[in-house]
Amino acid sequence: MFIPHIHKKINSLIHVHETRNPFKIARDKKIIVIEEELGEIFGYYNRIKRIQFIHINTSLPNDMKLYICCHELGHCIFHPNENTPQLSSTSIISEMKVEKEANYFATNLIIDGSHKELHLPSKYEILDYYGLPWYLDCYLPAEIAVM
Repeated sequence: MFIPHIHKKINSLIHVHETRNPFKIARDKKIIVIEEELGEIFGYYNRIKRIQFIHINTSLPNDMKLYICCHELGHCIFHPNENTPQLSSTSIISEMKVEKEANYFATNLIIDGSHKELHLPSKYEILDYYGLPWYLDCYLPAEIAVM
């Protein structure tokens, strides 16, 4: 399973870049983040020669832009040689392994544990606290997923 490898990478990124902010991590890694009008597309990752790009739909709310940047950063890190499918409202819950890995990475990069002091009673309230959609509940860390 890919979970331990992803957690190890998240911890390494946080240690090296001293942040969980995907925009700052991308900047540090020389990944170009472009906000542009993409219609129904939330975002996508591509690579041209050796240059990596994250494209984010400019019309999304800020919490969704953060998630999309995390998701596409996951592709940059774990699938750097693949131009991944465009992420939209219909593909965000894709069964493709690369999409599941990117969703898991994004969800767990965003969740920093600050919710614990609030004693939120359900995993859905925790997701809401972080501005994450309910359908990402299957990517929550094990200690939250059992709530």
